[in-house]
Amino acid sequence: MNNKEILNLAAAYSKQGTIMIGLKESFFSNQDFEKLVGICKAVNYETVTIGDAGEQNFVKVGRFMTDEKEPKLVDNKFSKDVMQILNKNEHLDFYKKIINIKNEDIYVRRVQVNKMSEGNFIGYHLDVDSNPDYIAAVVIQLGKDFKGGEYVVYKKDNKDNPPNSFSPFFQSLILSDCTYPHEVKKIFSGERISLVFFLCKHKNSNQRYLKS
Repeated sequence: MNNKEILNLAAAYSKQGTIMIGLKESFFSNQDFEKLVGICKAVNYETVTIGDAGEQNFVKVGRFMTDEKEPKLVDNKFSKDVMQILNKNEHLDFYKKIINIKNEDIYVRRVQVNKMSEGNFIGYHLDVDSNPDYIAAVVIQLGKDFKGGEYVVYKKDNKDNPPNSFSPFFQSLILSDCTYPHEVKKIFSGERISLVFFLCKHKNSNQRYLKS
């Protein structure tokens, strides 16, 4: 991806709060992507009906890093491998260029895989309600051959304005500003599998916990 393409993505992100790109032959290697696909097939899942931001959901979740009080690796055989991939410098540098962070570090927090089948959905919510310091959410699509499951992003503080709707595809990446409300529409058929994590400027305590 050349500088002009990155500048165009950064401009689109600044304007609408969300971008979607294909990862094939990108900064994210095909080998790392396939490794994540294999891990997310093997991890244990739990059914979640209330999300971290209090939204109504119906989704199966496999966890690699939680962020209730502070970032904490889940004790399974996969978490370290997942974090090793997500923390690669070329990945973090790409996100920083898009969200316009120049002289600061960013950190990956709250990493999980969401598996959604027919009738499943993720309700309207704000990611900053999970942690006020979250900057952006990253959603990597590992599933294919599903219908529905659009990632719908609303204008700030106004659900009635026309939203932007993104239809993720196999090996796509969505980068979304955590101050924009959004939801994932109901799945009609197939299985939508997404690796989801959040970017933050620090790895200290969750401010939501400190304020509670």
